[in-house]
Amino acid sequence: MRKLAAALVGVLVAALPATAALAAAPKPDIAVTSAADKASYAEGETFTITVTVENKSSVDAKHVHYTGGDSEGVDDVAYGELSSGFDLAAGATKTVKLTGKTNRVAWQVGRGYVAFELRADNGEANAADNITSVRLLVPGAFDDLGGYVFQGESYDAEWTPQTAGVPGVKVVATTADGKTRYAEAITDAKGLFRLAHLPAGDVLLTFTAPAGWKVMAGENGEYDHTLAQVSADDSDEPRIFVPAKKVPVSSPSASPSPSSPSPSSSPSSSSPPLSPSSSPTSAGPGLPVTGDKTMLLVGAAAVALAVGIALVLVARRRRVRLQA
Repeated sequence: MRKLAAALVGVLVAALPATAALAAAPKPDIAVTSAADKASYAEGETFTITVTVENKSSVDAKHVHYTGGDSEGVDDVAYGELSSGFDLAAGATKTVKLTGKTNRVAWQVGRGYVAFELRADNGEANAADNITSVRLLVPGAFDDLGGYVFQGESYDAEWTPQTAGVPGVKVVATTADGKTRYAEAITDAKGLFRLAHLPAGDVLLTFTAPAGWKVMAGENGEYDHTLAQVSADDSDEPRIFVPAKKVPVSSPSASPSPSSPSPSSSPSSSSPPLSPSSSPTSAGPGLPVTGDKTMLLVGAAAVALAVGIALVLVARRRRVRLQA
């Protein structure tokens, strides 16, 4: 038994270096990028996609090939060398092409796409960069887009026909990058809105709620905007449902009172005369004083002088008494 155990231990010890060497053996690192030959296509038009495959590792990649993918709005996709496979030396780059045609679905939704993955038979060091996709724009179709802004307490609230709506919310539709404006609408008493004649494809909807409401749009309800898909079909049913909750209405802050002008801020003799519409309190030349008003001003000045002298005498007498 001791001899058998020793033999097994010897076999394991001898196998460990080989196992470690296999585990540490480098693998090829296939990176894939792709681009369509045109910015947009018509329905039924042939497209060509150029695929660039790079082996970023120091190991030759054996039989690099297409392993699967997905597509929409396209027909007759031919992968060519990506299907049959090819070897790619360490550090080398190869360019291949695939072709196909857009179809009616691409026209209805405004775009088609092709997505796929490549792998080498001798492994992959980084699977994150061997997947690629290409969007094929197919403009031409238009349709309306409708939805509801309804009352809810959280972003995942669910709409039902009995749910109260939020009226007075402005909804603006633009391109996905927000640069081109398509249409706008205001929600009615039920919270319903409808945007007319939008191009098929992705549009950005931005919501502006009236005071006392907060729209909870986006994936987690943190935004006032969300992306939507416009499709040319026969359905007029609302497809966008966005909750909004009540929030406190902030009171407007009081406007600061105008500060009194300092003596140094009086206009210089070179300042232009004020217009007749200027404020009566503004500094500047006034109208000449007539005789009746002059007598009134002189009398008022005399009374003020007398009152001032009396106040001084009273204060002096009180001070004398306090010192006594």
